[in-house]
Amino acid sequence: MQLIANQQNIINVFYSFICQTYAVDISQILDSLVDNTTYNKQLRPQFGGKPTEVTVSIRVSTISSISEVNMDFTVDLYLRQMWNDPRLAFFDKYELPIEEIQPITVGLDYLSLLWRPDTFFPNAKQTNYHSATTRNLFLRIDPIGNVFTSERLTVTAVCQMDLRLYPMDTQKCKLEIESYGYSILDIIYSLEKSTNSITVESFELPQFQFIEAKSLTKIEQTASGKHSRLICIFLLKRNVGFYVIQIYLPSVLIVTLSWVSFWLDQDATPARVTLGVLTVLTMTTLVTTSNSGMPKVSYFKSIDIFLG
Repeated sequence: MQLIANQQNIINVFYSFICQTYAVDISQILDSLVDNTTYNKQLRPQFGGKPTEVTVSIRVSTISSISEVNMDFTVDLYLRQMWNDPRLAFFDKYELPIEEIQPITVGLDYLSLLWRPDTFFPNAKQTNYHSATTRNLFLRIDPIGNVFTSERLTVTAVCQMDLRLYPMDTQKCKLEIESYGYSILDIIYSLEKSTNSITVESFELPQFQFIEAKSLTKIEQTASGKHSRLICIFLLKRNVGFYVIQIYLPSVLIVTLSWVSFWLDQDATPARVTLGVLTVLTMTTLVTTSNSGMPKVSYFKSIDIFLG
């Protein structure tokens, strides 16, 4: 038994030594990658050469709020970006084939030592970072210098809605992604070359049904030059059930009830007048109710024509 215990202790010491050596090697590699003599985080990868391609993928957790009055929507998402920085390649520091070298996942503090694209949302009203229990962001670097970041954000963005078909309308809400300072000469955004470049988790909305997410790329001309822009389009169809119960059925019943006046005696003037006035007042109330949560647009909506 004593012999077995001694063997186990030797194995534990050897394993601990290997782990410490590996940790020291990784620490040395990380320090060497951001050495000020060879790495300047103020300059993008391949500065002066071809533009840096930033590959983007998005995972939508939920769309939590859609406001017709404010013309905006709120989306909770994971923004994933990947770019290649040859200065961060570390495969030459190992005497192993590249495919056997594991990527390095590091903490948030290390990201502040690296160059990263200044990605922002041009049509955002507000952007919130999540920091419970720590900042929801991670960084991974692979042996050939591919940098991968993933960050959880909640973005409230402008959504220009056309309400002419309300409440049987379908809205297209866009989330735009662009570099704030770099033009197309420095950064080009592209979607991940897979069917999962934009994925949406299952969620329920009280007024809308999520149909699909689409994307496109464009070159946006601004005062500072031409910028590469990604546009994510979320297609949302309004649920009409609420309006059928609260607006359409009551209005049909009221109009049907108003026809009773045709069967009243022609001398029953007070009853006929009362029924007509009540019908008009009730329809006016329905019109007011249907527009209470809507913006003051200058065109007729479908429900206005129906109730008019």
